[in-house]
Amino acid sequence: MELKCVVAVVRPEVVEVLERKLGAIHIHGVTVTRVRGFGAHPNYFADDWTTEHVKIEIFAQAENVDALVKTIMDIAHVGGIGDGVVAVIPVEKFFRVRNQAEAGP
Repeated sequence: MELKCVVAVVRPEVVEVLERKLGAIHIHGVTVTRVRGFGAHPNYFADDWTTEHVKIEIFAQAENVDALVKTIMDIAHVGGIGDGVVAVIPVEKFFRVRNQAEAGP
């Protein structure tokens, strides 16, 4: 079973809607972290160039990744600066700490 890690940095208001949609595409685990940063268009006129976003990390089976990325993109897209980014990263190994064994998601 091939695993991928999907990492998305999106606006905070996206999280609640996204969480509701994940079950429909058979994704049953997500890590959400509040982050600050800036991308290609920082606000140079502000005292703090960074903005608040959330980072979402999801381990998924490779065959579910396209649907997952499409779902994130559809929900996060408003067509403006700061919509976010999505990356898909290969997972070399995946272990469950509970039983200290290599496993799938």
